[in-house]
Amino acid sequence: MNAYSNIALLKSTSWLGVTGADYDTNLRKLLEDASRVIDKYTRRQFWCWEGTRYEDGVGGMLLPGLDVLSLSSLKCDYDGNGVYEVTLAANTDYLLYPLSGYPKSRIELANNSSQNNFANGIKKGVEMVGVFGYGDGFSATPYYLNDAGATTNEELDASELGVDVSSGAAFSAGDTIRIELEQMYIQSIATNTLTVKRGVNGTTAATHATGKAIYVYEYPQEIVTACLIMAMRVWKRKDSAFLDVLGNADTGQMPSVLKGLDVDVIQRLNNFVRIIRGFA
Repeated sequence: MNAYSNIALLKSTSWLGVTGADYDTNLRKLLEDASRVIDKYTRRQFWCWEGTRYEDGVGGMLLPGLDVLSLSSLKCDYDGNGVYEVTLAANTDYLLYPLSGYPKSRIELANNSSQNNFANGIKKGVEMVGVFGYGDGFSATPYYLNDAGATTNEELDASELGVDVSSGAAFSAGDTIRIELEQMYIQSIATNTLTVKRGVNGTTAATHATGKAIYVYEYPQEIVTACLIMAMRVWKRKDSAFLDVLGNADTGQMPSVLKGLDVDVIQRLNNFVRIIRGFA
């Protein structure tokens, strides 16, 4: 669960100009919905999922099903018995491409690799453990210390959903945050208490001491803007009950604006559409 923008920005005068908290839950859900539309259109995810993925074995170049930000392990099952008996070493056995920049889109055998293929021909022959997703397009760790330097203001167990922080104003519902190795998704905020969904995006809910740094995940600006445009359009269109015409019998009616993705959204998303195994 995540959103590519937050309700504080959506409610700001630059966008909706909404005050008060009456519609916060609805606005957050609009941002979540817009984010999933972005994922579907671009054929990729910008949020970061952490865990184990499997791919069918191939020859000298592996095209993972998701963007890769980092790998902590890559193993192959060369005899198809379900045991990943060979561990390949980063830089020695394989390289992540592009060599400079993020995310990584393919994995190739290194020149002096101890192996000559990635379990070629073996179904589910490759096991990868790492962080997957586009992120912000600049970093393997696309999360940054919140602007106010706010920290945890209590000791957290692994099940608590109300996270007390030193400054709730540093965050907004819709933010995905990171405390140590755990990702959390902020659903609402009351003063300095964040109501969160724990252990999201493949991470595990854990205990945390007071005074721990809190990081906020970031995404490409074009993706943030596209998410805001879509959420704003849906919010505004509700006032017309999503009719196909504008106006009324007294003032006259005319066809409504184009339905579907806004041209400004499409322009921002087109450069991010993922080409999957050679097909657009």
